[in-house]
Amino acid sequence: MRTRLIHPGFFQNEDLARLPVRARLLYAGLWLLADRDGRLERRPARIKAAIFPYERVRIEDLLATLERAGFVKSYHALYTPCLALPNWCKFQHPHPRESESKLAPEPWLGTDKVRPGPSDPDKDPDPDQDQDQTEPAAPRPVRVPPFRVYAAIAAKAWQEDGTDDLGAIAERFKRICARQNFPYSASITQKALDAARVARTRRRSASG
Repeated sequence: MRTRLIHPGFFQNEDLARLPVRARLLYAGLWLLADRDGRLERRPARIKAAIFPYERVRIEDLLATLERAGFVKSYHALYTPCLALPNWCKFQHPHPRESESKLAPEPWLGTDKVRPGPSDPDKDPDPDQDQDQTEPAAPRPVRVPPFRVYAAIAAKAWQEDGTDDLGAIAERFKRICARQNFPYSASITQKALDAARVARTRRRSASG
C-alpha cells in the first residue's frame, strides 16, 4: 500500500454517499493500492486481504457497485484484468520518485466514458443485419508526441484557465490531449504541469 491523500470532497460526494458503507471504504482503499497513474490489477482476493483482512465481504460485488456508479473502470492490459480510478490526476500528486506504472494505460485514453465495443450489453444486435459484411470503423491512430508538445499543452491549459488551480488546469490539459488523440497518464500530466510551472516562474523573473 501507498500513502495517499483523501480530498474533503470524498465525504461530501452525494453519489458516493448513496453507496453502501463497505463500498465507500473499498473505494478509499483502492486509492492506497493504485500505482502513480491510478491503476491496479483487478485481483479480488488480494484486494480483500489488503483492505478487509478481518471481515467477510464479497469484493466482486462491491467492485461492481463502484463500477456501476462510475467510481472505477475495468479494462484488460494484455491478459491482465485491471482497474482504473477516474479523476486520479485531479486529486492525487504522487511523489516524483514513485515508480512508474507497470500496467498498460486504459484503452479509452482517459476520456470520461468507455467507448462501447461489439459486446456492449446495452445495444442488441440487429438480427436482420449481415454481420459478415459489416466492417468496423477504423480506429483513430494513437500518436505519442515528444514531451515538449505536452509541455506546450500544459502551458496553454494554464494560460486558458487563468488561475493556479492545478486540479482545474490538469482537467483542461487532459481535454486538450483527448481532442488531439494524444495518450497521457498521471505521470505525464504531472511532469508537463511541472515544466509549465518552471517556465512561468522564469518568465516572471525575467520580466521582473
